[in-house]
Amino acid sequence: MDQFRFLKLREEMGVYLMGVPFELRPDMPDEGLSASRDGLSHSPRVEERLIQLAAKEGERMVLPDLVPKTHNAMVLAEIGRDRGDDVFWPLHLDIFREYFVAGRDIGDRSVLVPVGLKHGIPESEMTEAWDSGRYDERLHEFRHLALHLGIQETPAAIICDELIVGSRPYEVLRAAVQRCLVRPDNVQNAE
Repeated sequence: MDQFRFLKLREEMGVYLMGVPFELRPDMPDEGLSASRDGLSHSPRVEERLIQLAAKEGERMVLPDLVPKTHNAMVLAEIGRDRGDDVFWPLHLDIFREYFVAGRDIGDRSVLVPVGLKHGIPESEMTEAWDSGRYDERLHEFRHLALHLGIQETPAAIICDELIVGSRPYEVLRAAVQRCLVRPDNVQNAE
């Protein structure tokens, strides 16, 4: 749900926030894992909180048992990033909705192709990117950077030098942006 909060921050405060991909389990099998069987389920309390946060953002959320291998989805998002924010953010949200609203396997290319097509990305470009590994090095570098910064779970955000881990209320993210904007080094840079 944090992507909705990031977009709201961009609109409300006029700040640029960059979504950085972090493949949580890059060695996961292509068919994904079972949350219940493989010990990846959230506690009922956490699941209830996530569903409530989604409802607050006007979204319905499901938490499928399938934990998909997200590499294909991340490659598609990177194609969108290369096309600019006007493609990246809506594409990113649609990928999110495929999994958390529709409960579909976002590791499955047949699920992702219609999403990419909706955002003007030709199927041939998606297939080439997946098959060639064109974005693998970029995704590896982002993962290495995240691990270096101490990020080991998602969602996570770095605002100035403040690491915020977990799905946090909008007010927490907004306060971090406000602290960042009033820092003396940022005020001088803005002039």
